[in-house]
Amino acid sequence: MKLTLVSIGINSHLDMSLRGVEAARNAEQVYAEMYTMKMDTTLGELEELAGQQVIPLPRGGMEEQGEVLINAAKEMDVAVLVGGDALSATTHISLLLDARKEGVETEVIHGSSIFTSITDTGLSIYKFGKTVTVPFPEKGPVDSVLRTLQENREYGNHTLMLLDLNMDENRYLGINEAIKQLFETEKFSRDTLLIGVARLGSMFPTIKADTAEALSQYDFGGSPHALIAPGRLHFLEEDALETLAGCPRKVIDAHEVQSEIDRLIAKYTQGCRKVLEEIKNKELPVTITEGQVKEMIEHTERYLDDAEYYKTDQKGVALTSVAYAEGILDALNLLGLVEFEW
Repeated sequence: MKLTLVSIGINSHLDMSLRGVEAARNAEQVYAEMYTMKMDTTLGELEELAGQQVIPLPRGGMEEQGEVLINAAKEMDVAVLVGGDALSATTHISLLLDARKEGVETEVIHGSSIFTSITDTGLSIYKFGKTVTVPFPEKGPVDSVLRTLQENREYGNHTLMLLDLNMDENRYLGINEAIKQLFETEKFSRDTLLIGVARLGSMFPTIKADTAEALSQYDFGGSPHALIAPGRLHFLEEDALETLAGCPRKVIDAHEVQSEIDRLIAKYTQGCRKVLEEIKNKELPVTITEGQVKEMIEHTERYLDDAEYYKTDQKGVALTSVAYAEGILDALNLLGLVEFEW
């Protein structure tokens, strides 16, 4: 008795591996979960492939019917057909874990998904950072998207942005609308290099790279859509974007990924050098009061408070604040105004 998660693949039943087809045909009961992504396939086509009835799971079926599936797998071989790759969604992993804990044998048959198909753009899969989903406008702001873009940019990584969907309403967020949401934050430059992809894995995919402004007006055709914000580009990736995604060379040449830490280093280095050139020594000795020393210590405490406040979302600012605090303490120590050891 076994529970097998069978990946259908990124586009249709034709993407299912031979091993997956065999597992579906040999199972005593077959279910299909098709609510996590849009697919160009029907229940009838899956049944034809499996050679038997396929029971569709309702939306949220994995969470709600998990116990039913596991109990069935204790009595017979059960296969669950899943769009994309079977373990791309956390709900499927949860089902797998629950089955194992119940002593049910499990098997996973992997397949193609958006996470592998994005290499059609020519970008290296090894350089992708955290993935994020752009929600429908009514679900709230895109703060988490901007935060993920910033986090990935810190390491020069590419960012895959999945676009929201509602299978019940047959509604899919498009690239144009997603970019518009980013613009509305006023924190996303219209000159940002983006890659728009549509219907990857199908016979008629669309891949286009250009500025965010240009892509916001480009017709990508039918769904599903996704966006990619490139990080630092290898010269082969640059060539691929120009050749495979029709990206204007001037847009690639203008693409620069500067992390927040890089920006702060450049900013404060420039400021310090300017001060060093203009600095003038005061006549010595200079009298420093106890009150002035206490004021400097209070400044230090405020910088440390800033570091605590920003350490989650703005690590560069937090690090700079700590450096300021340490610099003040070092200066006080060097001047012999306080005593301590690091």
